[in-house]
Amino acid sequence: MLDVSKMVDAVLDVIDKPLRAMHERIKAIETVEAPALPPDLVERLKSATEALAEPPPHSPPHSPPHSPPQPPPETPRTMTAAVITRSGELAVSYSDGSSERLGSVIGPQGEKGAQGEPGRDGIGMKGEDGPPGRDGVSVTATSINRDGELMMTLSDGSVLSPGIVAPKRK
Repeated sequence: MLDVSKMVDAVLDVIDKPLRAMHERIKAIETVEAPALPPDLVERLKSATEALAEPPPHSPPHSPPHSPPQPPPETPRTMTAAVITRSGELAVSYSDGSSERLGSVIGPQGEKGAQGEPGRDGIGMKGEDGPPGRDGVSVTATSINRDGELMMTLSDGSVLSPGIVAPKRK
């Protein structure tokens, strides 16, 4: 069985020495005199302390102990969106769901400004030229066959039939 009193004594022996050293350091600090403050600073500190101890000049009156409960303060209305309409008016939406148009905010066209300085050359790399493309194809002849289909002959010899463009012949 463990002897609790021996354990307590062992813990106190471990803690006692550092606590005594700390106690001696605190006593030494307490005995050191603080340097004297200039008298004008002492006066200013006293004035500030007295001013802070007074209640604020516009403090709200205190309610009697048995007054009816007050409703919570209203949540302030905040602006949630603002846009300029096509007609140049500022339209504002609010957090309570309301909105209003505040009037025209776009003025007349201003005078043309002075020419700006030339811009700097762009930074980039010119790539290599790609391989030549294949020759284009053009329509060399067209006709409408007996079934009313448009027939197109192309320069590469192929024939396309986009569909019927005329009624069938009888």
